[in-house]
Amino acid sequence: MSEFKVLFLYPNLMLQTGFPMSICILSAVLKEEGFDVDLFDTTFYKTENVTSDEARMENLQIKPFNLGDKFKHLKSKEQMFSDLARKVEDYKPDLIAISILEDLYPLAVELFRVIENYNIPTIAGGVFPTFAPEIVIAEKAVTMVCVGEGEEVLAEVCHKLSNHEDISNVSNLWVEKDGKIIRNKIRSLRDLSLNPLPDFSLFSEDRFLKPMKGRLYRMAPIETHRGCPYSCAFCNSRSQKMLYKDETGENFLRIKDVDQIYDEINKLITKYGIEYIYFPADTFLSMSKGYLREFVNMYKKFMIPFYCQTRAETITDEKVKYLSQMGCHSLSIGIEHGNEDFRYQVLNRKVANKTFVERIGILEKTGIMVSVNNMMGFPDETRELAFDTINLNRKFNVYANNAYYFTPYHGTPLRDYCIKQGYISDNSQTINITKDTILNMPQFSPDEIKGLIRTFTLYVRFPEDRYDEIRVAERFDEAGNTMFCKLQNEFWEKYF
Repeated sequence: MSEFKVLFLYPNLMLQTGFPMSICILSAVLKEEGFDVDLFDTTFYKTENVTSDEARMENLQIKPFNLGDKFKHLKSKEQMFSDLARKVEDYKPDLIAISILEDLYPLAVELFRVIENYNIPTIAGGVFPTFAPEIVIAEKAVTMVCVGEGEEVLAEVCHKLSNHEDISNVSNLWVEKDGKIIRNKIRSLRDLSLNPLPDFSLFSEDRFLKPMKGRLYRMAPIETHRGCPYSCAFCNSRSQKMLYKDETGENFLRIKDVDQIYDEINKLITKYGIEYIYFPADTFLSMSKGYLREFVNMYKKFMIPFYCQTRAETITDEKVKYLSQMGCHSLSIGIEHGNEDFRYQVLNRKVANKTFVERIGILEKTGIMVSVNNMMGFPDETRELAFDTINLNRKFNVYANNAYYFTPYHGTPLRDYCIKQGYISDNSQTINITKDTILNMPQFSPDEIKGLIRTFTLYVRFPEDRYDEIRVAERFDEAGNTMFCKLQNEFWEKYF
């Protein structure tokens, strides 16, 4: 084991207990290279007033659940800062590595304030640093930013630092040196078959516990794909594809060998006692028929319930039969918006409403618990357009109809459009999709959007003669909150 030590920082939403694949994979890679690895994780600190799952439960998107006594006594935010300082002083890392999602950047900045005076080399990576490297590299604590994939980058940085070599020419890195920013070229894509089993042991045992449809499971993710074949205007997958196409000429979308996935599942069961699997692929069913048949035959050897997400275009009678044969427990499908023209022109989602109705109808004949995901508060959207989404969802017979806030992430065409239209500023900070909108639009106010998000499921499930009551429940005054509580309790009793 090398004496070179790496401390991972993971700024996370409070009690968001799923595993971050990036850190788990990077930790496994570094340990395979012989480096010592440790972690500081913010998940079990009181960094928010309400968890994302509690916000979804409040808005009738998931079944009411009890997190249990073990999650009742979180440490304070102040304790988080002192604990991080103590971790750095005790562990004495040679490198600090932080993975950042855009919504968590403000929390990451607070962690930077704790570590910036220790003069420890710090590398920042993840989706946000990839698409906003100039923002992240400006932080005093940040020595270098990884743009793009990080497995080979981080290993090379560790080897060079441990040998006291210059890291300013490492591919994928933005490095601050002598007051200037060096922007290195992007290296070729990682061969996914080289990745070891993700290192889940780095995290607390409690991270395995995840609520699914009202029950806590021991859950872990398995990476089957990396990348997405589609180019939605609200998602930065398109920019990932363009980054590598322009820099290396490669196709970012890759899919793992079935035998490798089999080995990973087998190890998860024997090593961690996993009872539920989550496949985090953007579009799980975007695979060839031959690959899918091979995958099905492999997975039948385990038959562990799993959750995945896909698009309506990928659903066929044959594929749904395969999902049932594998024991698929839960499936999520993105709708995003109910108006075809708006969805085509603004979101770049070329799917007809009749396709959604037909394909989701196939799933209604199975025991798979289907959730459909929508967004509200898109740029140029109106209340009338939002009701097109509600009306389309009323045609589905599914387990859950979810509505989230549109979020203008860096690296997406719609963020650029929002800035151009004056709905946000250049430096507007995003908020988690379950919490609020940051757009200010004259035709669709933040309060209107927030009211429709919390009553979305009521509008979808209740008969139209209840709409007057639901309209009252959109308001966040005493009368509106009282009506919402009444309808919320009625909904829970009837549907959950």
